[in-house]
Amino acid sequence: MLSILIPTFNDDITPLVERLCREMEGIETPVEIIVGDDHSTRAAAYSNLQNLKSVVVFRNTENLGRTATRDLLAKKASYDTLLFLDADVMPAQGNFIKNYLSAIGKSQVVFGGVQYKKEKPEHALLLRWVYGKQREAKTAQERQRNPFYIISQNLMIDKNVFLAVNAPEIKRYGWDNVFSFQLYHQGVTVNHIENTVVHMGLESCDSYLSKVQQAMYTLVWAEKNDRISQDFTLIQKFYNTLKGFGLAGLLRRSLTLCLPIMRLQLASKFPSVRVLDLYKFYYFSTYKYQA
Repeated sequence: MLSILIPTFNDDITPLVERLCREMEGIETPVEIIVGDDHSTRAAAYSNLQNLKSVVVFRNTENLGRTATRDLLAKKASYDTLLFLDADVMPAQGNFIKNYLSAIGKSQVVFGGVQYKKEKPEHALLLRWVYGKQREAKTAQERQRNPFYIISQNLMIDKNVFLAVNAPEIKRYGWDNVFSFQLYHQGVTVNHIENTVVHMGLESCDSYLSKVQQAMYTLVWAEKNDRISQDFTLIQKFYNTLKGFGLAGLLRRSLTLCLPIMRLQLASKFPSVRVLDLYKFYYFSTYKYQA
């Protein structure tokens, strides 16, 4: 038995839900879909979903943020196994739900993976596409080497585990790192399988860089408030290594001068994930310095 949970805000989720419902028609195991609308301004667009079998839609009376909406979805779920999908994804496999049903009971968390379209998007969306292709689109075997690197946009998890580690009071962007650390800290078992979704909703360069900056602030905030260790992510380990040699501050000050150039490069037709790494380091080290 499986509860598919989709938090959404101003997204057109009809194609995703209809795709899931078509597969559910050939499945005997009980499966439900619950959509949590986080007070969208276009909520009326979801009204047709209520007529679909095994689909429930609820709307928050105010904007609570994705973490809190996921918590509400989990509590409303009828079953003990939850599958969280972001609103801007589409299953890449024909037996998407069946693949997850086959994995129930083998581990407490199952991550199916993410992929991106082969075709280059328009210029404004290139950075997010390049980063996704190079850093997020990994095979199950590659992901299993670092099992707690989890992207929550396509994640099956035991209900009791999710409710134990989720932090519904947090509205900050970039909480996936902290969520992954909590799973690691609790000794949760994680399995990676080949059951990908295609990430359709690419952000513009400006929007993505703003989210990167927010994510670095969240990471430093989480460290300061004992929500994550200081050596869990790669950027934390890199910072610690440089700090050990007395070089973290020097690199931060150097990157301050290079910040306009980095932004131009990331907004170019050939954005570099290496430059993005330095961009992240600049904000992470700056927030660490200010903390």
